[in-house]
Amino acid sequence: MIIGHMAKIAAAQLSGIELGFVLVAVLAIGNAAGRIVAGIVSDRIGGLKTMFVVFAFQAGLMLLLPRAVSPVTLAVAAAFVGFCYGANLSLFPSTTAGFFGTKHLGVNYGLVFTAWGVGGVFGSMSAGTIVDTTGSYATAYAVAAVLCVFAAGLSLITRPPAPKMATVVEHKPLRDAA
Repeated sequence: MIIGHMAKIAAAQLSGIELGFVLVAVLAIGNAAGRIVAGIVSDRIGGLKTMFVVFAFQAGLMLLLPRAVSPVTLAVAAAFVGFCYGANLSLFPSTTAGFFGTKHLGVNYGLVFTAWGVGGVFGSMSAGTIVDTTGSYATAYAVAAVLCVFAAGLSLITRPPAPKMATVVEHKPLRDAA
């Protein structure tokens, strides 16, 4: 939602100040930093715990975004939104590999990333519809915050799948009928 709408958010919340392109660049810098930092943190505390922190932080950001009405506060918010976005892009593939191994990582992560893409398309479209209907991003931010809280909750209850137990079948030689 934020990446697709950053320039419009800037125009709406900064009373016409044209800083959308700068905020998109700031968001991209945060994105790069999030990938590195989340990878380091995930290696120390685990992917799911790191996801919880990122999702909870994103929820807080969504609640604070309506109050970001100066160029500085919106730039800081954009950097942190980008940070969380980048963090997720480093957490999802490594956690997918940790859960399911690397043998079928291409397919498994492809499914995860497809869900991410669907969320990106429909999240952005839904935000646009909400803004067109209400004339403000406030409700879109609130919906995004609720979804982030839901994601944080899921990260608390998600467990890796149990390893498959190999079934050993004892084969007895067939006796000749002769």
